[in-house]
Amino acid sequence: MAQVKPRQRLWCWRIGAFLLFGAIVAVRLVSMAPYVVGNAIGRTTVVEDPDGTEKTIYWRDHPGTAELDPQEILRGPTPERGFATGQKMIAQIKTALTEEFQLEWAPEEDAGDGPFYRPVQNYFGGDSLLTIVNGPSHQSTAVPQAWADKQRAISIIGEVTSRYGYEAPTLESLDGWTDEDLVRDLGGLTQEEQVTVSRNARGPAGQWLDFNFQVLTKDKEGRFEEKFRSPEGKNWQMNTISLSYGANGLLAEEDREAFKSRLEPFLELAPPPPLES
Repeated sequence: MAQVKPRQRLWCWRIGAFLLFGAIVAVRLVSMAPYVVGNAIGRTTVVEDPDGTEKTIYWRDHPGTAELDPQEILRGPTPERGFATGQKMIAQIKTALTEEFQLEWAPEEDAGDGPFYRPVQNYFGGDSLLTIVNGPSHQSTAVPQAWADKQRAISIIGEVTSRYGYEAPTLESLDGWTDEDLVRDLGGLTQEEQVTVSRNARGPAGQWLDFNFQVLTKDKEGRFEEKFRSPEGKNWQMNTISLSYGANGLLAEEDREAFKSRLEPFLELAPPPPLES
């Protein structure tokens, strides 16, 4: 057998390393291929027709979103009507809170390009026919200090939202937060101690009301004043109850027939899990 000279050994080692690296890259590309293709195609379901023929349903064409019941969307308001009703609901909440706590309210912030935003992902690999609504924030110029008063304010807000078909307000989930996170980001371990306490009331057809209590007098270290200071041109309140209405996707009247038509192939199917955003 011919002896391999040192220079040849080095060359053979380089070729072997190159081939090994190529094999590793190929394996990685193959393993990534289902993820890349899956996100390009979106979720699919194979169904069988009465004659035994199979066909593929592409969920990227679904006109709604993974999180919303399409029938509830069809029963729900248009974006314009939902927004108008949401602002009426907030006006009633403000009146009730003012009577209870003698509050005053800052001028409403300019909504900028809002409150309507499209397109909306359907989280199956395509775009829906829905419109997201993000209304302006309404801010009081003062806030109840005691936790009992905040609980009373939450009760008042819930009384109003319930008349509009909303669920009872719930506390923002803090699952997974460490004590360090709670102190750093909210100002305390308990609601009574925290500088900010956020709640949400879920309404029909993906609508919601967010509200937040911000009490900087509870900021013992002076960290939150800088954090919440208004940017130039804004008039954010430092001690405030803030209220805002929105919807995760409402159906415009002009899209209603197209929505029902695109929904047809999916009516009898169980929706797959949404894609990761």
